[in-house]
Amino acid sequence: MATRRIGSPTIALLLTLLVASSASAQSTRVEAIAAEQAEKAKQTDPEGPSEAELIVRRILLSPLLSGGDGAYPWFGSVYGGTGMAIGAGYLKRLPNAASVNVQTGISLNNSTMVRGGFAAPELWRGKLRVDVSGQYLDARGVSFYGFGQNSDVEQRERFDFSPRDVTANATFKLARHFSLIGTYSYLSLSTLRDVMRFNEAEAPGLDRDLSYHVTRGTALLDWRPAPGYSTRGGLLRATFERNKEAQDRPYSFTLQEYEAVQQVPLVREQFVLAARALVTMTSTGAGDAVPVILSPFLGSGSALRGYANRRFTDRNRVLLTGEYRWRPSRYLDMALFFDAGQVAADRADFDLGEFDTAWGLGARFHGPNFNAVRIEVARGREGMRLVVAASQPF
Repeated sequence: MATRRIGSPTIALLLTLLVASSASAQSTRVEAIAAEQAEKAKQTDPEGPSEAELIVRRILLSPLLSGGDGAYPWFGSVYGGTGMAIGAGYLKRLPNAASVNVQTGISLNNSTMVRGGFAAPELWRGKLRVDVSGQYLDARGVSFYGFGQNSDVEQRERFDFSPRDVTANATFKLARHFSLIGTYSYLSLSTLRDVMRFNEAEAPGLDRDLSYHVTRGTALLDWRPAPGYSTRGGLLRATFERNKEAQDRPYSFTLQEYEAVQQVPLVREQFVLAARALVTMTSTGAGDAVPVILSPFLGSGSALRGYANRRFTDRNRVLLTGEYRWRPSRYLDMALFFDAGQVAADRADFDLGEFDTAWGLGARFHGPNFNAVRIEVARGREGMRLVVAASQPF
């Protein structure tokens, strides 16, 4: 049988039909994919910033943070333990880093605050900075549980606290990261209890009107990029303070405080290990006592989270904090933290077995160099606590 050979024109025709069929099929698939994507676009919202990011962006436009002047909303705390507060402020920036800033606010328990400050122009090419400030507070329902680590939570006293003070600071920047700060304050304060549970020996200075000349010297080595928010660097601080009761009442004392902070960034600063150590010690002359309201304490949004505000009070304190932070988005940090703290009447009374501890999880909304909102849940041996603040814990 003879084999029939296919001619070149026939082969060309078959190839043309094959290519056309393939192109048609490809065109059909492209059209189907495009139609599917168009349908999905109708059903989903356009990608954009989250609501949290929009809030932070609005805060960034505040005169306080954006570098401009004018009125701005304020929120934070009138005084520790009085709850969240809202208010308003006004900022006027002046040449050569000078500024005027005033704020007023009211808290959830009707505590009120008015404060103002003036920063003078920098001198000697930024080596010297002088600022003055004044404030009036009316803090309601401040707590005192008695002195010591074993104070009874059921013995809590509440008192109103009304301080007025005027403060002047002179900051000498001796090197890039090292400063010396001299401070003078005139402080006038009054406290008034609702119900008296403790006598004068157990609660010195309560229900008294006191006035103080406060002189303070601070040596500060701070290599963080910004004090308000940073992911690297640290600080070392030593403060020496003399509180002289202006009317020679028996409530004069001296105070020493030492603080160390270190932040170690990991994986391009997406993860950070942070640690803090704080030691506060007071001493008095014969016959003097440290008043309750000025005594070192533990229990707050930045000092032993997981316990009620001012839960532990005494003449000396030690606080240790560790945090593991990570940044899931541009404006949000998350953190796991652990706090350990102890108060004692005498420095020799500190005992490793007597530290109270707390741990928890937190979220911090922030900008490039400031913290906007911090929300944390912390647990100590007395239960769970919610922390809402407008600053970093350290």
